Amino acid sequence: MYRWGILTSELVVEGVGKAAIYRIRHKDLSKNKWSEFATVDLMGLPGNDNFRLYGSLEDFPARLDSLSGISWSNADAIGWPNANTIYVRHRSLSKTIQNRVVTAEYWGARDASTPMDLILGPDDRLIAAVDVANDYVFVRRGYEEFTSVSEWKNKLVSQPKYGFKELDLARVPTRAGPRLATRVYLPEGGIEAPFPTILVRTPYGIDKLIDTFQQYAIRGYAVVIQAVRGTSYWNEPALRSEGVWQAMIQEPDDGADTLEWIIAQPWSNGSVCTQGPSYLGYTQWTLTIAEKPALKCLVAEVSMGTAFSDQPYMGGTFVQGMAYYAFWMLDAKVLPNRNWTDILRHRPIIDIDEYATGRDLPVWNNFFKHWRNDAFWEGQNWYLGDYSRNFATLQISGWFDDDYPGTRSNWALMSRYGTQPNRLILGPWKHRYNADRSLNGYGYGIDAIRGDIWLIKQKWYDYFLKGLRNGVTKPTVEYFVLGENQWRTATSWPPTESESQKWFFHSSGKADRHPTDGRLTVAPPTDAEAPDSYIFDPQDPVPNWSSFDSMQEFSDVQSYQYDFKDIETRHDVVTYTSPVLSKDLTIAGNIIINLQAATDVKDTDWWVYISDVTPKNESNRLSVGVLRARFRSLEDPVYQVFGANFEKEKLLSGNLQDIVDYEISIPSVANVFKAGHRIRIAVMNSNENYSFPNSNTGEDEGIVTETVAGEMNIFHTKKNPSYVLLPVMPGPTEREP
Repeated sequence: MYRWGILTSELVVEGVGKAAIYRIRHKDLSKNKWSEFATVDLMGLPGNDNFRLYGSLEDFPARLDSLSGISWSNADAIGWPNANTIYVRHRSLSKTIQNRVVTAEYWGARDASTPMDLILGPDDRLIAAVDVANDYVFVRRGYEEFTSVSEWKNKLVSQPKYGFKELDLARVPTRAGPRLATRVYLPEGGIEAPFPTILVRTPYGIDKLIDTFQQYAIRGYAVVIQAVRGTSYWNEPALRSEGVWQAMIQEPDDGADTLEWIIAQPWSNGSVCTQGPSYLGYTQWTLTIAEKPALKCLVAEVSMGTAFSDQPYMGGTFVQGMAYYAFWMLDAKVLPNRNWTDILRHRPIIDIDEYATGRDLPVWNNFFKHWRNDAFWEGQNWYLGDYSRNFATLQISGWFDDDYPGTRSNWALMSRYGTQPNRLILGPWKHRYNADRSLNGYGYGIDAIRGDIWLIKQKWYDYFLKGLRNGVTKPTVEYFVLGENQWRTATSWPPTESESQKWFFHSSGKADRHPTDGRLTVAPPTDAEAPDSYIFDPQDPVPNWSSFDSMQEFSDVQSYQYDFKDIETRHDVVTYTSPVLSKDLTIAGNIIINLQAATDVKDTDWWVYISDVTPKNESNRLSVGVLRARFRSLEDPVYQVFGANFEKEKLLSGNLQDIVDYEISIPSVANVFKAGHRIRIAVMNSNENYSFPNSNTGEDEGIVTETVAGEMNIFHTKKNPSYVLLPVMPGPTEREP
């Protein structure tokens, strides 16, 4: 078995069927030494820890015998090991093995998460079993060419030649005083310092985290893993960093101090790259603010953006999931007589911490003391300044990642100011990326999970820290197109070949009551169409498809695809739908809504989403955006990061005669609207279980306890047209009115 191209286990099977004898040994990667073989018969395999592997291959040795006797070559789909997992024939493979051509079939687990796929050769003989997402490969000796192992052995990839050692726990000093718990791992055995370094800064604990990053030490890199200020995992107090965790704002200085400490160590060669997902991505970006020449590259996976480009504030609204996250981070357990529906509806919002947990949490209080993009947040804003960014970035995210807005803005930053190569991979993924072939019942195909992510990350470091010219910087952009379930490449994002195309709102003034009344066409309004008018009551907000109480664990399900047709029947969800398309229409890039609207309240939120409507009238939401009305005067309405954004508020007049022009950004997506489908834009004023609903009062949303129902008017006239700008790709184009 290979993990990330490293041979870690060897299994020998002698005999067949019930008479077979199984022998296995494992390599201790830190010592670079093999264990003795353990031996059992077939009956001794189940539950035997010696024969336990990793990931989806964990119990594969015990299931190996069950593959025999299945006539794979005579089928296109087979249920194995039971009917709950369906394998489908995906593609044919042909390799030269020992001077002869061998053909095989790749079988993928359909609609599976973290699946195990199979490669079967002539006579249904197993060639390999593959945990695609984790790049774990169980392969017949001599047949490595059929798997990623052959690519890992390329001379332009650092080879796993070494063991590694763990140094004594370091306490890295910071300018603020707290010392940060830091683990250092160095290659050993036939290699001498200094080394290039890979830095990981995390708030989620550092004990045993080397298991995820050990392959870099084995390939000749120093690995530094640090607990950010005031954090450890709850069962590892000895590894806690000093100080108090303040979400986000302490990371720039602490990261810069850590970088200076690394390059001053005798084992460091002065060159550093970083890695990590989510908040670990955030700590990478804040590190760039210091403009340290030692920082050569980032591998930012599903990275958070800054406070007002992603979380905790999205479009000026406060993301409700931050309550779940903050309480978990601070080990503030929800009281036994509380549920999340009641917690999130408690007012004032600033007191939710005490209502939910019985504790007054300064982190929570700061979120609502600083609901504008004020000086409190300025220090963590890496978008400030038009100076060159002299580091390379590999950025990975997915259409349904709740932190995707951060990646989108970070890519825009590097497209403007980056001086080194950058690469972007966008898949049909949630926050735990590259793990699922379906979400919420929507299938994305076998290729939705890529088997090359770990190899790309390795080659990224080899290129920028060791100078191996391995071609990893190309293609610049790879993105997955929903609807056709295929990957495409581009030289930029959004693709330069996409054309911004206006599709206008129309109705007879009844789009809030009759779903067929709201229309979306390329023809602009020619007369004074009646506005669509409805009442939005914050006491009865439009729900998202899932509640926090229904979740088994915290995840980003709120941003998944879902059929919203039932929710769209509400009077306060207004939809505009295109005619049935006669040709496929592909979009790829940013989606902008220009909304002309008036209301009789001082503030409200404008939520908009785009959906793909099927011939069965399923309204499959693709992407969603929001803008708080008081923050409508953005210098950067598309990415909401360049220039001054969310710093100053301007309340509405509350006069229905005052029509306001809103520019609302929907995070980019790529989708083929198939012939026979329709395009739909939905407009509403709330999205409960995504962000806290606006009270409509114009007051401080953190402390207000009252709400006001408001009349909302959406205009679509010749003088005040509302429309969506769609990033349409070349090809047969739907231009019918």
